[in-house]
Amino acid sequence: MDLTSKQPLENVATKKKYWLWIAVLAAIAIIAAIFFLGRNNDLVPGEYGEDKLPAIKVVVTNGCGYEQLASEYAEAISGKNIEVISLGDTPKPIYDKSIIVVRKGDMQDLKRLQKMTGIQRWTSAINEYYNADFEIIVGSDYEEYISE
Repeated sequence: MDLTSKQPLENVATKKKYWLWIAVLAAIAIIAAIFFLGRNNDLVPGEYGEDKLPAIKVVVTNGCGYEQLASEYAEAISGKNIEVISLGDTPKPIYDKSIIVVRKGDMQDLKRLQKMTGIQRWTSAINEYYNADFEIIVGSDYEEYISE
């Protein structure tokens, strides 16, 4: 057997380079994990009691034509962290399902409002001059959302 047919031994310097790269990648992974797991998630409402958050301003609108429905619904939600700015009726009583209309509120407040009211349907009609962040249009399904 001659010397040229043998496999060369791995160079010690090459092994050190591989281990150095593995160590660097592991350190980056550890730092990233600490950063992402340890940071504050921008005031998630579930972490704080609703009583510590500002009241959500809404306009309650009767969307199905039942007499005094907007005021009955406003009374039903009076114990929640919701400030009813005004009551009204839609021009046409055509709403079978209750819906939240986002007027100038944000998605975080929308989630809070959905949780407090139970109304999951929503749409957006942004109007910076509207007098409340949200409008709740109460539909024919109002009994689902008014708890006695």
